[in-house]
Amino acid sequence: MKRIFICFLLTTFWLPIKVFAQTPKPTDVNNQIIKDEFYNNIALPTILADLEKKYSFKILYDKTALKDLTVTYWFANETLQNGLKAIFKKLPFKTYVDENGFLNIVSKNVKVETAVDRQYKGNAEKVDFTLTGRVVDYTSGENLPFASVTVKGTKLGSQTNVDGYFTIQKVPADTVTLEVRYVGYRTRYFHLNPKLNINDLKIEIEPAIGVLEEVVVEGEKTEVLKANEIVGMIKMTPRNIAKLPNVGERDPFRAFQLMPGVSASNESSSGLYVRGGTPDQTLVLYDGFTVYHVDHLFGFFSAFNYNAIKDIQLYKGGFDAKFGGRISAVAEITGKEGNKKEFNAGVDISLLSANAYVETPLGSKFTFLAAARRSYKGPLYNKLFKRFTSSNQTQQSGPQGGFPGGGRFGSFSATQVASSYFYDLNSKLTYTPNKKDILSLSLYNGTDNMDNSSSSDLGGLGGFGGRNIGLNTSNTDVSNWGNLGGSLKWSRRWSDRFYSNSLICYSNYYSNRDNSRNITTTRDGVTRDVKIGQIEDNNLNDFTAKTDFEWKVFSGNQLDFGLQFTKNIIKYTYSQNDTVKVLDRNDRGSTATFYIQDNIKLFNDKLHLKPGIRTTYFDVTKKNYIEPRFSVNYNITKQLKIKGAAGIYYQFVKQINREDISNGNRNFWVLSNNESLPVTKSNHLILGGSYEITDYLFDVEFYQKNSTNITEYTLRFVPKIGQGLSASETFFNGSEIVRGVDVLIQRKFGDFNGWIGYTLAEAKRNITAFSDKAYYSDQDVRHQFKAIGSYKYKKWDFAATWIFSSGRPYTSILGAYQLELLDGSVKNFTNPSDKNANRFSDYHRMDVSATYNFNANFNVGFSIFNLYNRSNNWYKRFQVITEDDVTALQITNVNYLGITPNIVLSWKLK
Repeated sequence: MKRIFICFLLTTFWLPIKVFAQTPKPTDVNNQIIKDEFYNNIALPTILADLEKKYSFKILYDKTALKDLTVTYWFANETLQNGLKAIFKKLPFKTYVDENGFLNIVSKNVKVETAVDRQYKGNAEKVDFTLTGRVVDYTSGENLPFASVTVKGTKLGSQTNVDGYFTIQKVPADTVTLEVRYVGYRTRYFHLNPKLNINDLKIEIEPAIGVLEEVVVEGEKTEVLKANEIVGMIKMTPRNIAKLPNVGERDPFRAFQLMPGVSASNESSSGLYVRGGTPDQTLVLYDGFTVYHVDHLFGFFSAFNYNAIKDIQLYKGGFDAKFGGRISAVAEITGKEGNKKEFNAGVDISLLSANAYVETPLGSKFTFLAAARRSYKGPLYNKLFKRFTSSNQTQQSGPQGGFPGGGRFGSFSATQVASSYFYDLNSKLTYTPNKKDILSLSLYNGTDNMDNSSSSDLGGLGGFGGRNIGLNTSNTDVSNWGNLGGSLKWSRRWSDRFYSNSLICYSNYYSNRDNSRNITTTRDGVTRDVKIGQIEDNNLNDFTAKTDFEWKVFSGNQLDFGLQFTKNIIKYTYSQNDTVKVLDRNDRGSTATFYIQDNIKLFNDKLHLKPGIRTTYFDVTKKNYIEPRFSVNYNITKQLKIKGAAGIYYQFVKQINREDISNGNRNFWVLSNNESLPVTKSNHLILGGSYEITDYLFDVEFYQKNSTNITEYTLRFVPKIGQGLSASETFFNGSEIVRGVDVLIQRKFGDFNGWIGYTLAEAKRNITAFSDKAYYSDQDVRHQFKAIGSYKYKKWDFAATWIFSSGRPYTSILGAYQLELLDGSVKNFTNPSDKNANRFSDYHRMDVSATYNFNANFNVGFSIFNLYNRSNNWYKRFQVITEDDVTALQITNVNYLGITPNIVLSWKLK
């Protein structure tokens, strides 16, 4: 094991000495010869598009200015630039190559200055002016959110908002150079000139995914992820995770689980266990609406289709006043708008699912995108069911299994008739009526259906006083769950300093499960039928309206503020044995919120302060909840930064952990109240620092979260089920404290790149009903170590990940017994251990992948999940089997997935 790990580290991080970028520059327009291309009376934009496609040139020009020009020309053994010079000899246009290697076509009236000339105000017509514009994808024309735009050589700059717009105040001159950066894209150096429209500038940047044949050029560097801009934030674009190994398909949430502070040892969930928090404590926003459940197919897929996502930002703690309603983290997802330039389509096919999308402009003002995927049964799909159903679980018996007086089982056989599938659909329609307004309608629907029913025949049971006993069981386990959501958004740029973003949102989460068992016993020829089990139904509706404002008061100061109203309707029913309704809730409540936050930059942008406050009125408790927030970044030097954040956070809608020692815990959503379900509160404190040089980032953050009114649910203390149960008898509240440190060492660039992440943490709860002293939380993991590496070689992309995690705690059953009650009935009871007094063994696995890129539009990916077939425990299942005076406790180890190969074919039209 140690040898594997050491070899992996050496291969990933220390073998390469010189770092080269993995993305080549465009073909050199000065040297690449066009041997034979003839165009007869063809529109000039069509000619340029054809040359771009055939020769990998990048040509920048105004399509409107050239649209009426038709050209007849024969390129014969000459460069593109020389050919265009001949074409433009009698036309009012000229060409030049900029510092990015792009060929620019401009009017002959435009003065093309050198890079040195641009830095001097002597050539400028405007000084100390306000510049507004947007950053867009060169290939699709989509606006890019949260891109960085700075004036080269200065600290002056801005970040684009969710719609890709930016404003920079007090720009020194209209001849400066802008440096535009976005994760997963080549850095663009854009030169201003006095002829440009500074009130509506469009800057196109190129994705870092070019594939050239027989051309090797040292190119611009692009980062796989960004983890050093804001306290606790990780930024990633979906295109960067395409080459990471995965049992399912490209999945942004699985990629985030590879970062320090986010647990990766729970294979059965795509949810984010962030810094000791549970998935329900992470706010997940997709185009503004809340997604309450993020798992497909035992958690091996997340609810989000890679092909529909443009950008994701994960805040691991200390997040802004703009976000609320959760106490742990925020995942903000921006969906694609669709290609604004031309029709495009693509498809991904793996051994588990098929995924397809289409995107297209509709006229000049509309764009449309639709993406859909569906699972299907195959060898890999069947393997998942075999692993996660009882027919393939290791059973233990004997003294540890709890057989009073000895005894053993006879023959055992099981028949599993399992069927399952999931699907999801994303669509988005965007309307841009003018340069100030954007309207978009985003819709999402995702559903899982699972029939895990089975029947078992234990045959004869021997060794019980000579009796011959037969036992047959029929298990019904039918579940369906999913999300339905959408948002209607109106964004408006009122001026170069004032912007608003208004949304009307709807979200619905539903989960239904019938988990019941028919037991037929035969003893001495007499047959008896018993039906036991549980039925659950959880339905959550969320209606939200909100408006966010951005006001750039002056240079170095931006004020963010907004309003939000949310109405929640949540129903939950839990019944046992078909007739006994244990819990029946119908919760309704509303929150009204106002927040304000200031972004202050001082000392030549070295110091960045973010004070803010959020206040929420909750009509159920009729109280106001005040949440002050504060974060700070200070650049001691260009490379060294210190940072910190603190804040108070409240959660009104929460998912309760229903303890089920015998069959694994389950969760359900409820709304807080004044009684048994108080509003959860958490105080965050984060301190850290980072050191960043050209190719490496060293980042560390210490954190502490103190939470109160943490709620759990159990029936272990209630002997009389169905006889007047009240909520106070089943919900138990307490406190939790989480402390830890996250360490990240990232190699950012080059053919070899990746990162090492380590987390040391402790999560403890104190709920007196379970223990008179603090105990470890279910999600407590003391040590987590992750090593991720990727290597690019010609048309191949190789990647490997290795994860180590110390074991999670769990509660076991020490034994089982049977008592005769006063009414003469007999009931089984179990004797549990102390809460979470036991721990599973350490978790570790390695995943590898290789992707072959035939060209920019088609690739094939091969991956192996759990390369060395490590058996990692998921949970233990305890089952009491009783016949008259004989009681037996059966213990079943439920394990995660073993070695699992997969293959993915990806194709796109453009």
